[in-house]
Amino acid sequence: MEATMLNLAARRFWKRDEGSFAPAFALSLAALLSAVGVSVDYTRSVTLRARLQAATDSAALNLSKEAAQLTDAQLQARAEELVATGLSGASYIALKLSLTKGAGVLNLQTTATQKTTVSGLFAVHTVDVAAASIAQWGIGKVEVALVLDNTGSMAGTKLTNLKTAAKSLIDQLGKAQNDQQLVKVGIVPFSMTVNVGGAYQNASWMDTKALSPIHGEIFTSAANRFDLFNKMGVAWGGCVESRPMPYDVQETPPSQATPATLFVPFFAPDEPDSGGAYYNNYLSDASGTSTWRDRQGDPRKYTKAPKRGTNSVGYTYGPNAGCALAPITRLTNNLDSAKTAIDQMVAVGDTNIAMGLAWGWHVLSPNAPFADGAAYGTKDLTKFAILMTDGDNTNTDTSNADDSIYSGIGYIWQNRLGISSGTAGQRQTAMDNRLKTLCSNMKAQGVQLFTVRVEVTTGSSSLLQSCASDPSMFYNVANSADLTSVFSQISAKIAKLHLAM
Repeated sequence: MEATMLNLAARRFWKRDEGSFAPAFALSLAALLSAVGVSVDYTRSVTLRARLQAATDSAALNLSKEAAQLTDAQLQARAEELVATGLSGASYIALKLSLTKGAGVLNLQTTATQKTTVSGLFAVHTVDVAAASIAQWGIGKVEVALVLDNTGSMAGTKLTNLKTAAKSLIDQLGKAQNDQQLVKVGIVPFSMTVNVGGAYQNASWMDTKALSPIHGEIFTSAANRFDLFNKMGVAWGGCVESRPMPYDVQETPPSQATPATLFVPFFAPDEPDSGGAYYNNYLSDASGTSTWRDRQGDPRKYTKAPKRGTNSVGYTYGPNAGCALAPITRLTNNLDSAKTAIDQMVAVGDTNIAMGLAWGWHVLSPNAPFADGAAYGTKDLTKFAILMTDGDNTNTDTSNADDSIYSGIGYIWQNRLGISSGTAGQRQTAMDNRLKTLCSNMKAQGVQLFTVRVEVTTGSSSLLQSCASDPSMFYNVANSADLTSVFSQISAKIAKLHLAM
């Protein structure tokens, strides 16, 4: 009975027309439903917009690391993939992207279309939300030193493949840069010595006055190596020797105030006429000498031109024996000139990895001798060294009193490695220890180190692995034909590492 009375009252309520209440209520109800619909769909669109912005930002960042290696079409496809992945699970029915690749900048704009719910009752069936993100692409400001093994074992196919790979890497760096001034490359060919170039004979950092403690070690009386070159009528080949410890693995600027920091010209002495199987006998011994050390070290004999020809280990006779390397190329943004320098590389000599890498550091350093590198800590700039070798450190022992072939560390008896004699294994260990210290010193200054070991089937790769800045930055290459692929990977990593710095 009670329910019946309520129903009758309700019917009378809706039929009353005083004040047009029914139409007014209907309009109010429509407005209320519209407001509720807008509120619900607005909340959904806000949620989608937040998801879309996050997906767009993430995609732009990832694309900035890949932009140098991908075509415009590949970038577009990659952008669509990345944004769609970022929106996984979101409620939308269509997605549009606009990607513009400018000079060093990627501009990604996205629009997602969402189907409405309650708002559809009022003819608003979809709503669009938009997002945009801008990211820098390219490798930015980088300085790269290519420290490349040019020892005798690289002759032939390996050296040819290395040249191709190194030039390809430079091309990729050039394509990845968004300003030609931002990428600088230096080339350091090395063997048992390094050739800085004969033009630096009178440089302030060269030991022109025979001040360094190692300058006269090979002579029995005072002598200036440059003077002896002149007396023989022989031009200095441009090669230098390793500085004495600890400067051999440091970037301490050379100074006459600290003579041991100066760079000594490579000078392979004339070895005795008799008394053993000597490899670089190019002058007659001076009269009045008796012991092998006297015959070898007497500076009085350097008054005429050395004999011509090639000795039994493949070096040209004379004070430049073993100095047939192509010279260093200092940091340059002229990438074509860097590639030309690579084409000039030749294979000669034994292996002193630390000496090559030390000069890679000098090329990158803001300090003398070259002072070409930007200051450490320069904003948005990263320094990289790429070390490639096909063998272990080597100091060849011989069946003569010198017990070694003259190299960038002189003779073994000069104690430049911390030992004055030893087996091949002991010599390698001593050289490896210098390399370990050098790698640590470079990394401490923020230099990023890549290491590449090519066609080495003996020994351990642990030294070069530990030298690299990260395990992923060491490459063990079984076939030199794969060097181009490996150097391509390194180029891509340079871009990613720079962006992450």
